Amino acid sequence: MATTQPQFAEGADADQLRADLNRLTERGWTLDDEGLGIKKTFYYKSYFKAVTFVNSIASQSATKKHHATMTIRFGSVDVHWTTHHPRGLTDKDLTMAQYCDQAAELMGAVEEGQGLKCGPGPAGGA
Repeated sequence: MATTQPQFAEGADADQLRADLNRLTERGWTLDDEGLGIKKTFYYKSYFKAVTFVNSIASQSATKKHHATMTIRFGSVDVHWTTHHPRGLTDKDLTMAQYCDQAAELMGAVEEGQGLKCGPGPAGGA
C-alpha cells in the first residue's frame, strides 16, 4: 500500500510545513486521501460540547478567513483543512489544526471510544 505524500501549495515553504505537519501527525492528524489536506476526528461526551467546539472553530475561521469542512456526529466532530487557492497544504491549514487541538483540550475532548454513544436516554431518546 502506497503512503500518501503531502501536496504543498505552490509558493509554500515545504520544509517548514513538513516540520509542522510532523508535529500534528504525532497528535493524531492524518493526510486526506489526496495529500492536499489534513483531517482529524475529535470525541466528546456530550453533543453540546461537540457543537461548542465547532462554534469555536467557526469563530476562529471567520477571523482568519480560512474555513474547514466539519461534520458533527453524535459524540464526535470530523475536521478537514485544505487550501483551495493555491491548491494544497498551507500554513493556514496547519495553524488552524493547531488551534483545533487547543480548543479540543479546552472543550474536554476525550479519547476515541469514550465519546457519547447514540442510544436511548432516560426519556427514551437522545
